[in-house]
Amino acid sequence: MSAMNFSRLKLRHLQCLAMVAQERNLVRAAKALALTQPAVSKTIAELEDIVGRPLLLRRRRGVELTPAAEVLVRHAVAALRGLREGFGLALDQPEGDQVSVAVGALPNMAANLLPAAVAALQASQPALRVRVVSGTNAQLMTQLRQGEIDLVLGRLAQASAMADLAFEQLYNEPLLMVVRPGHPLAAAPRLALDALAGLPMVMPVAGTSIRHTADGLLLAQGMAPPRCLVEATDTSFAFGLLQRTDTVWFAPQGAVEGYVGRGELVRLAIDTASTDGAVGMTRRRSGETGEGARLLIEAIRGVLRLSAAPAPPDGRRRPRSASGAGTAGTRAA
Repeated sequence: MSAMNFSRLKLRHLQCLAMVAQERNLVRAAKALALTQPAVSKTIAELEDIVGRPLLLRRRRGVELTPAAEVLVRHAVAALRGLREGFGLALDQPEGDQVSVAVGALPNMAANLLPAAVAALQASQPALRVRVVSGTNAQLMTQLRQGEIDLVLGRLAQASAMADLAFEQLYNEPLLMVVRPGHPLAAAPRLALDALAGLPMVMPVAGTSIRHTADGLLLAQGMAPPRCLVEATDTSFAFGLLQRTDTVWFAPQGAVEGYVGRGELVRLAIDTASTDGAVGMTRRRSGETGEGARLLIEAIRGVLRLSAAPAPPDGRRRPRSASGAGTAGTRAA
């Protein structure tokens, strides 16, 4: 085979391949890249032409990587991460003694624990720069793997998304169903899931691990998916919608407990114990943890130790200290 023509290779080719490898679906990859599906297909076709062999096998439910693609993806991801880290070092160095950290946060952590940790860190680090990134779990894991962010806070991702990553569990939390005060079901002392039949619902975005958990509860109870469904991860939007309608919000406890504690939302008396899931911090296995990320991790652990973070109404949340936290992978720096 003739040598590959590197002059034709563009950064977008590697970015596109890495995202397709992450999602294993052209439509989802296109959405994550803010492109159209034809544009993704064209970019992959260009890369296949450059490489000189096929990279994807089209299947009914998505795509599979050829052996050549599996090899190329590993090096493409490493190259993208190296470029981002290099640019970060060259162009985004904090001034003087400034501490800098980029963190991906899912709604359950962004609402309470992360703000508390950043506030604690501000007290000891006056020169502090924190960048908070939102997105789905899979999107944040991709950015973490490629070096765009230092750590991700939220639920444990699916096993397929955890290659080269390490998760440290902090506590468990369930999903809750909440509504506005005054909702027809708000005052019921006990409810079965079928009480929600016909009501509009806000749920996590399709394809995410937390949505699989939510769907699993409905299916296990013999309840059909809601006909009127809004998929969203933005807590401000969901809260605003609930204030105007009889919509039910199926969300992680950490994302809604603040609203419930202030009386702005009401938890429905529906048993969701089966949706309990591990919540914690995810980092790259390789490479050293930066000073900013290390300090933020310490602050997060400190908040959990000192607060035993305000326990939710049902007392299910069990924050755990750094010494008692469950871990998988590398130990925290």
